[in-house]
Amino acid sequence: MSSTSWLTPKFISRLEALELSIKWVRAGHQLGGRFAVNRRGSSVEFADYAAYCAGDDIRAIDWNLYARLDRLFIKTYKEEIALSVELLIDATPSMGAPTSAKFERATQIAISLGYVALSDGHHARVHWVKPGRLIRSGWFHQRRDLPRMAEAISSGALGGAAELGEWMRRTALATRMHGGQALLLTDGMVRPADFFRALHVLMVRNVEIKVIQILTPQELHPAAFIGAGTLVDVESGSTHQLAYPPAALERAVASHNEQLARFCKRSGIPFAQHRLDEPLETFITNTLPLRGFLE
Repeated sequence: MSSTSWLTPKFISRLEALELSIKWVRAGHQLGGRFAVNRRGSSVEFADYAAYCAGDDIRAIDWNLYARLDRLFIKTYKEEIALSVELLIDATPSMGAPTSAKFERATQIAISLGYVALSDGHHARVHWVKPGRLIRSGWFHQRRDLPRMAEAISSGALGGAAELGEWMRRTALATRMHGGQALLLTDGMVRPADFFRALHVLMVRNVEIKVIQILTPQELHPAAFIGAGTLVDVESGSTHQLAYPPAALERAVASHNEQLARFCKRSGIPFAQHRLDEPLETFITNTLPLRGFLE
């Protein structure tokens, strides 16, 4: 279990001053919240009229309005909802290489963003990307849930290799994921096509997606640390003989990361790259607001 000593009162106070950046609210927990949405049916506060559609409850029809306009309208009402925030942590073997600090940093960022969500009146839960049985926490609802949420996220462990796209499909179906916001924390060490497929699974479900790529300096500039030799894939176990000139290796890594970032940009998905040598607090309070994650 990772230590939470980094979660100081000063840092918590800074998190409470932040809010998740939200483009739209299409669905969420109907447990109270600060987002008012119009829904057909009955509630407390009248919002507006909407044209009657086949399948609408005829009890919601305003017959007085029909008598005046000779057209069917139903009443809609305001309902307060809280946003569903899904924290998706990559727990595949590459997140532990070349150092386990990469996975630990992912958990710290998840705890930080989860608390920002709770402070802003949303509800959050965490999922771990790993093979086999789907593993996720229960929902956390209030600020006072921080210790329990931090303990749950910190207790996560690395697993085996998993295809991100297939894992996302299974998770979306199992949890009936629709609407809300998903924050994917990964090193991006996945085939670009699999990465695109995973995000597409959420896009078609009206989930607002944000991606944080966590990398070590060695991974960003491998030529400075890796010479000739045999490279072992920690997820598949396959080996690759390194015979690239340093410049070619740098270009290959940069091209891979650029593909991920470019897809997110084209799809309107906020994307941020985090280096382990950047302080956590600086990344959360300075970088993420600039990248459209927080306000």
